[in-house]
Parts: sequence; structure tokens; C-alpha cells
Amino acid sequence: MSTLKQRSAKAFAWNMIGRFSNQGIGFVISIFLARLLAPEDFGMLAMVNVVIGLAAVLVDMGLGSALIQRQNVKEEHYGSVFYFNVAVGTTLFLLFFLSAGLVATFYERPDLKPIMQVMSLNFIISSFCNVQRTWLRKQLKYSVLTKSQIWAMVTGGITGVTLAFMNLGVWALVAQSLISSLTNNIYVYFFTGWKPKPILRKDALKELWGFGFNMFLSGLLDTIYKQLDSLIIGKLFSPATLGQYFRAKSLNQFIINYTSGSLMSILFPVLSEIQHQEERYKNVVKRSFHILNFAVFFILGFLYLTAQDIIVILFSAKWLPSVEYFRIIVLAGFVYPFSALLVNIISSKGNSRAFLRLEIWKKVVTGLNFAIGFWFGLKGFLYGMVIAYSIALHFNIIFASKEMKVQKRWFYQIIWKYLTILIITTGGLRIIELLAWQPESLWLHGILFGGSFTAIYLGLTRLFRLEGLMIALDEVKNADIMGVVRRKIKKR
Repeated sequence: MSTLKQRSAKAFAWNMIGRFSNQGIGFVISIFLARLLAPEDFGMLAMVNVVIGLAAVLVDMGLGSALIQRQNVKEEHYGSVFYFNVAVGTTLFLLFFLSAGLVATFYERPDLKPIMQVMSLNFIISSFCNVQRTWLRKQLKYSVLTKSQIWAMVTGGITGVTLAFMNLGVWALVAQSLISSLTNNIYVYFFTGWKPKPILRKDALKELWGFGFNMFLSGLLDTIYKQLDSLIIGKLFSPATLGQYFRAKSLNQFIINYTSGSLMSILFPVLSEIQHQEERYKNVVKRSFHILNFAVFFILGFLYLTAQDIIVILFSAKWLPSVEYFRIIVLAGFVYPFSALLVNIISSKGNSRAFLRLEIWKKVVTGLNFAIGFWFGLKGFLYGMVIAYSIALHFNIIFASKEMKVQKRWFYQIIWKYLTILIITTGGLRIIELLAWQPESLWLHGILFGGSFTAIYLGLTRLFRLEGLMIALDEVKNADIMGVVRRKIKKR
């Protein structure tokens, strides 16, 4: 293996360990919290997180992506971005702490004001470690990031569950968020090989700004549209309804976190490094796209068929209304991992203008759904989201194919193979479920239908010799995950 391949394989191994550990720990914690707290508690925190999330993108302003994409990065670039982030984070904290009452007035919920004021501390906390995370990503040193995330998940989870047992309601979720963020950032700050030096140069920021500003605008648009649904639902519906929607949406994150999460965070710096090696570049993209198709459509079908079993068994019957929301959301969920890969192609080539144009076109489409969908209720909006996301995927393919100088069918041929297997497998089992037979026990239903889907999907993938499974197994073998674990044990 080349040096880059060794580094990326090791980074992939550490990131996969982190992703699975965090998702496993986080899932267990979410079960406790969902059973101890009411949907309204989650809805209230979601109202605040909408505003916090919209403003959080202002802290970095795309400069982190510019540091990764730029090949000749000096100490003055890192230092200047660090102090810029801290200044912006402090400003945002003061701004949102003082204007928390306006947020409470907008939602017509006075009890949101103190929650908003406390949650605004996250601006300061995160600003001190954004550059360190960027440095680690650029160096493909994911072991520190993985360990920090695990410690953060554990400490935040213990805090949240303890306070939930004490019947503190939404404040258990607030404390969980803050403690998790604080632990994560403290670990990264002290265990990263880079420390900020007293360097702040306006020229260094300007050198990054050309690429970073377009990426910032793209990220801002993306964040607005990601948070806009919760903002509108929180305004038009009750906190309990928003809580149910939040539960469905958070489950959908499994598709993202278990498929594109690790791959995308590593792929951007890797593609940036080989952006001028066309054949090698195309091969990396093709292999990654096969892995995504195999994993995404498998998880989509499995979650769709077992949605009610998972939600009711794990979170209790009070979350039953979220089942229908989840099934619709998961239909649109397959688009995000694909889009994440395709936009990485554009950004790794340094074409931030094309990236911005693409984001504008996609936001026009999804914006139409926001304007029209809610006239037909929450379900009408969700079905509209499936259509809008599918159109956005087509735009992504158009722009990415131009950057790679390939035909659009280069991507569609891969998608169609896996999608056909998904439709056959999921459609057949769903017909049996609705028309023929359905066991009364949720446990039995989940085992039978989830197991049947897994066996048929893997069998058809193998029968038609699709590459995704074999490539994924090959990458895991190259990453030598067990070797990493064994070396850690020997050190101890």
C-alpha cells in the first residue's frame, strides 16, 4: 500500500471504531432518556437547537474546509483561524445570551429563555478546538478524535441519565449536551499535536477566504435548510409533535452515521491530496460509491421494515406516532450519503464556485417543498421531501460528473443495480406483511422480517456479483482494525 493508502486505511479504521462506539453508547443512552423523559422535553430542546445550529456555522465560516483543501498550509494560517474562531464564538455567546427572550417570544414559550442562555455557552466551548479538529483531519490522525468523542458520549450520557432519573426534564438534555461538548473539546485541546501560537495575520485569513467564503455560504445554506423543518414544526405544532419528529429524524441518522459518516470525513482530505491524479481519483470515487450503495440501501430497507419494532420495543409505546414519520424520512435518507460523496468530489477539486451554485439550485428545490409541503400537513411535507431530495441528488450527479469528466450514467448504473435489489426485497416482504401474515409479537416480527430481508438482500447482492460488499470487506481488511486493537492491548 502507498503511504496515503496506509494513512487513509488507518484513519478509516479509527473512525469506524469511533462511529460504532459512539453510536452504540449513544443509542443505549437515548433509550434511557426516551423512556424517562417526555416527547415534549425533546421538542423544547430541539426548538433551541434550531437557533444554536443556525448560528454555529458562523464560528468557522468555512475556514476549516479551506485549511484542509489548501496544500501549502503554514503555522500562520492555523493560528489566525484559531483566534478568529474564538473571537466569533465569544461574540455569538454574548449575542444569543442577551437575545434569548426573542427566541422565547417567537415560539410563545417563556420557559425557553433560560434554556437558550445556557445552551449558548456551546459557542465559546467549541470555538477553542475547531482548528485542532481540522488539523487532525488534515493529518488523518483520527485516533484522538475517536477517543474524545467516546469520552464525551460517556460523560454526557451519564450526566443526562442521572438528571433524568431526578425528574429534571429538559434540563437533563441541556446538561448532557454541555458536558459532552466540554469533555470533547478539553480532550482534543490537550491531546492534539498542534497548539495555537500568538499569530494573527489578516493576510493569512484572506488567502483562505477565497475558497472558505464560498464553502461558508454553501454550509450556511445547508444548515438553514437542515434546521428549517424543526423551526417551522416547532412554530406550527406542539413541542410534543416536534419531539416525535425529532425521534424519527434522529433514528434516520443511523443511515448517515453508519454509511457515509466515516467515509466522507476521510474522503475529502484524501481526494484533495490526489485531485490531479485522474485515474486514481476515479478509482477511489468508484469504490467509495459502491460501498455507499451497498450499505445505504441495506440499512434503508432494514429500518423501513422493522421501524415499529425498533421504536416501540426500545423507546416504549409513547413514541408510536413517530413510526410513520420515520418510514417516510428513511425513504429520503438514502440521498444524503450519496450527496455527501458527490459534493466532496467538487470541493476536493477546489471548485468552490460550482459548489455554491449547486447548493443554490438544491435549496431552490427544497425551498419549494417548505413553501408548499406544510399546506398538506406534516406528512405532506415529508413526502415532498422525498421528491425534493431525489431531484437534488440528480443535480449533485450533474455537477460531479462534470468535475470528473464522466457521463452521468457512470453514477446511475451503480445506483440502479442496488436500488433494484432493494425494491424487490423490501417490496416483496412488505406485501407479505400487509396482505398475508404478520405476527402479533414485535420481537418475532423484527426477527423474521429483519432476518429475511438481510438474507435475501445479501444473497441477491452475491448472486448478481455486485462489488459493494467485497470492496467494503477489502477496505476493512486493509485497515487492519483488529491489528489496531491488538496493538492497543499490548501497550497496556
